[in-house]
Amino acid sequence: MAIPNEILNKAFIVVQPDAAIATVRAGVMESKSNWTYVVVPLGEAQFGILRLAEIIKILKSLTGQPSPLALQYTMRAVLDAAPQYVAKALDQSATRQSEAQQLVKAALQRRLVVTANDNVAGILAIEARSASESPDFEWLNRVWESAPLASGARSPQPQAMAPAPAASVPTDSASTSVRWINAEILDRSGNTPLQVGQVYTLAFDVDTEKRLGSVVHDVFTYVFSSSEEMVDLTIQLSSSDFTIHTEPQKLKVPRTGKSKGRARFDIEPLHNGEGVINAVFLKDGNFIQLQTIRLNVGGPPEIDSESLSRPLEAAFDVQPRDLGLVITNTGTSFKLIMTGPVYAEATLPLTLPELDQVISSVRTALQKVVNYEVGPNRIRTYQANIDIPVDVHLVVLKHLAETGFLLFQQLFYGDAADAQARLLGDKLVEMAQKQQLKIQIVSQQFLFPWGLLYLAHEFDPDNINPEQFLGLKHIIEHIPLQPSMQVVDSVMHSRPNLTVSLNVNSDIDRQMGSPLIGDQLNYWQRVSDRGVAKVIVRQLGDAVEKALSDATDNEQILYFYCHAVSRGLDEGGGPDASSLQFAERAITLKDLKLRAPTRKSLPGAPLVFINACESAELSPLFYGGFVPYFMAKGARGVIGTECETPALFAKEWAKRFFNRFLGGMPLGQVFLELRREFFFQHNNAMGLLYAVYCDGDTRVVPGIEIRDV
Repeated sequence: MAIPNEILNKAFIVVQPDAAIATVRAGVMESKSNWTYVVVPLGEAQFGILRLAEIIKILKSLTGQPSPLALQYTMRAVLDAAPQYVAKALDQSATRQSEAQQLVKAALQRRLVVTANDNVAGILAIEARSASESPDFEWLNRVWESAPLASGARSPQPQAMAPAPAASVPTDSASTSVRWINAEILDRSGNTPLQVGQVYTLAFDVDTEKRLGSVVHDVFTYVFSSSEEMVDLTIQLSSSDFTIHTEPQKLKVPRTGKSKGRARFDIEPLHNGEGVINAVFLKDGNFIQLQTIRLNVGGPPEIDSESLSRPLEAAFDVQPRDLGLVITNTGTSFKLIMTGPVYAEATLPLTLPELDQVISSVRTALQKVVNYEVGPNRIRTYQANIDIPVDVHLVVLKHLAETGFLLFQQLFYGDAADAQARLLGDKLVEMAQKQQLKIQIVSQQFLFPWGLLYLAHEFDPDNINPEQFLGLKHIIEHIPLQPSMQVVDSVMHSRPNLTVSLNVNSDIDRQMGSPLIGDQLNYWQRVSDRGVAKVIVRQLGDAVEKALSDATDNEQILYFYCHAVSRGLDEGGGPDASSLQFAERAITLKDLKLRAPTRKSLPGAPLVFINACESAELSPLFYGGFVPYFMAKGARGVIGTECETPALFAKEWAKRFFNRFLGGMPLGQVFLELRREFFFQHNNAMGLLYAVYCDGDTRVVPGIEIRDV
């Protein structure tokens, strides 16, 4: 498949090599985005590709103090001083999407130009925007003030140019050459068909070239930390079409050159026709990459493979996990791969509409808790209070445990579940009851309320144990799986200034008769007054839509406190009609796709928090639409609620969440602590309504102390 337009960044300008800096500055300013790429054609399919911040940095290294000399440089002179920003372009029609995504990972600056009919079609890039410095406009403005613009500027003579600064080359890059992951069937003669019942050896390694006989060609682009000379990756194979006779293997890869040996697996075909092998790459139990290998058994040896991953260049930043669940959509069902102490694969016999129906029934049960009425005045306790009476709490606890147990049964023990799914269910119960776990769920179109699962072999209504709710004992992170992820680390930088946007429905205070919005605005005003964060407030849907469309604000946290409406597959407009409701209008997912498309990414790689309070019942397809949208838009992750959340609780949860998270506590730990705090100190189980679709290690560095705000 050719490189699709949908994954290309269209925020670029093309300037010629002899273009003066004045021309470049004017073009970037007209684009109204500091993140606009400046593309320079150099001939023979070579292009320079920089941002204004990088151009200014190079000019500063060449000229020192602001002076008219800077105006005399052309883009060719800039690129001569910084050749690391030059790369060969990809031809859109001649390059497969999977190969393009691997090649951009291997590019020194993690960006490549894509051309169509010799014209620039767009930019393919994987960059952590929050880690990139902003343009030094103060320096550039002083240059402009020091001399009149020279539109016909030419390059200075070579002797006037200083060499490119060594610091401009990434210090953690082991080598600029591409290394490849290869996987070969070692004991097959030529193109001889694979035979049922015969054992073959499938061997994985990393090499400086991709070999023709390999059934996998993936670029290896791990960036080593400064103290790391060797990385150990665990490779696990799973398949329902092949017997895998070998336990997970280690692959040792040095900082440069080939891997130390190969990871070898004995595989045995079980039937003729297409057979699929899933190879999961892990570091310390943390998911790095999934390779799906398709082999033909008993016929012409046609092969194919595809890779879905978080960037390998981010691997050094990941922390260990105790248990992993990788879930992919096969079209007719979902495939679940368990990693950790138990390595196994199972089929979950659910289609996407059936999954929607299952989870909708769970959310209906949760809605009963939110609307639970007490006493002759029929007071909705959870909407009126944070502290819940013990008698109400016990009734609700039983109801939630019953709901979570039935959900667990439907997932692993349903009528159509295979024996392997039941085995995985048993192992999950066994592991979860022993100790606190860090659980990582990586999925493709499988947004599921994992925290609500009540893990037990049998349901005992007279002996409910809160520690058997997955979300009350364990740290859970849920990472949506996608071909290309723009965020490559789990760090959100608070310096020089953390930027937070509040996107709120100003009508809520009038509707609820309580200053819920007012209190939150006052809270953030105090944060802003202390100078620890820049706060942007939007109270109208038009302003929210414009901000997402322009994508110029460098927001690291994008917070929504508003009503939400969801639409299912069989409702008018479908999931695209789902909306976030503000004072004067609702913004639908369709509106955002039309007017704020994903090709213009959010520059701050924000964490998006949708605090959907007092909403109609939320279909799982609500987040099935908004989570992929925001992540394709450049977000690092999304926090959401499983159903309508009481407005009072939503406000209190947000305050305690931000107190901890902005203080530097990892996201997954924040959620576990808050759920337990509300449950065990306030008899309030509403924390189980929140879900994290993000790396659980995400944290603010350095932390900002705001508990006394």
